[in-house]
Amino acid sequence: MRNRICSIMGAAIAVVILSTTVHAKEVVPLLGGLLIDGYDFKNDIGRKGSIAFDEKTGEFIVSYSALKMPPGRRAIFAWVHDTVNQKSEYLGPVGWLKKDTAGKNKGRFRIAVPDKFKSGNFGSYEIIGFTSEKTGSLDVNNKVLQKPSEPSGSDIQKALKPAYYLFAALPGADTDLHYCGHGQDFFYAKAPEKQVCYD
Repeated sequence: MRNRICSIMGAAIAVVILSTTVHAKEVVPLLGGLLIDGYDFKNDIGRKGSIAFDEKTGEFIVSYSALKMPPGRRAIFAWVHDTVNQKSEYLGPVGWLKKDTAGKNKGRFRIAVPDKFKSGNFGSYEIIGFTSEKTGSLDVNNKVLQKPSEPSGSDIQKALKPAYYLFAALPGADTDLHYCGHGQDFFYAKAPEKQVCYD
């Protein structure tokens, strides 16, 4: 009887561990590009957060902290990006940047994907990225007034496009996390030689 109880308890613990592991895999770290206009490297903390894809609703569920946008560019838009072919596809508007996000005071949003991505199959696209666009691109209700034709670059290096301010690997993406060579600077890319490391 004791052995049977131990076996049942062991199986229950295994299920809990497995469930936890599966759930943990759904949450991907969000990294922030370090080439950020107006960013104070001494006093500002690094951008970070988490992202999960809900297959039932076809939405990404995102939280972030310490996200700081350049003046006049507080509207956030989402894209998927292919580092091999250097192409981006527009997903849609996220909304306005929440200010003063630090510690437990996080910004949160959901972004729905177009119908062709609802299954969670993103093809050759490896990462989801978020850009800061002109504040006037959205109205007070987050309605798009000016849809960006491509992801914005950086005011510091105008040739740098896209300049993602937060990015993460897409579900099931064939990509790797690469190290820039110093600090905590990382980036996802299948073709790292073609992708700018924001440092």
